[in-house]
Order: sequence, then structure tokens, then C-alpha cells
Amino acid sequence: MNKKIKVNRFNEGQWQAIDKERKKDFGNRIMLRRKHFNYSQAELSEFTGISENQISNIEHGRSFPKMSNFIMLCDVLECNADYFLSGIIKTDVSNQIIDLVATLNPEEKKTVLILLNAYIHREDAVIMDESTYQNN
Repeated sequence: MNKKIKVNRFNEGQWQAIDKERKKDFGNRIMLRRKHFNYSQAELSEFTGISENQISNIEHGRSFPKMSNFIMLCDVLECNADYFLSGIIKTDVSNQIIDLVATLNPEEKKTVLILLNAYIHREDAVIMDESTYQNN
């Protein structure tokens, strides 16, 4: 029994418009970050090994960098990938803690909770059992 699911689809022109806008936003963020450090495109090219022409294409929204180049740009421009992709710089310590804890296994989460409770010296500290961590 085959059920047909109705899916709202973008036509090719709509996807190209979205992609073009996304590339422009991405490129603008690269350029803003480069200018933040007062780097020229030539200097950024030297630091990353990405050609000046490619940096220009990225900044003007004509192309995206290869993954290895993207990682290099993040490193040299001292910014996380989230900023270039979404425009959000995570500087809030709470968000950083949440992101780090999300990568832990249940036993590591339990250890972090014990350490935090000990560090804070909370009298109302709650030690959760193993089942709590399996759901998180």
C-alpha cells in the first residue's frame, strides 16, 4: 500500500534565489570578520592558502568554500562556524556549556553534575539516577 505524501516543493528558480541570498549573507560575514582584523584579501589568502580570487568569490556570494577552506577560515578569523552559517556568535557561557554537555555520554554527564554541585556547594544539590541521563 503506497501512500502519497503531499510535499510543498520549491521550483528551481526559488532554490537558486534562496541559495544566492545565503551565499551573499555567508560571504558578507566572512568579509566583515576579515575587516574586523584589518586583513586585506591578499593577507587572508596568505594566512589560509585560499587564492585571492576564491576569497573574492566567497565574499561576493559567488561561491562557498570547500570544507577544508571553511575550517581554515574559521580558524584564521577566530570565529565559530555558527556565525558564518547563521550570523550568531555564541559568546554566552550558558550556551557553550549546553553545547559541551550535549556531547557527553550519560556517565560523563553524571560526573559533570557531581562536580558542579560540589563546586557550587549547594545544599539542595540533587544527584540524579542513571535513568535520568539515558533520556538526555
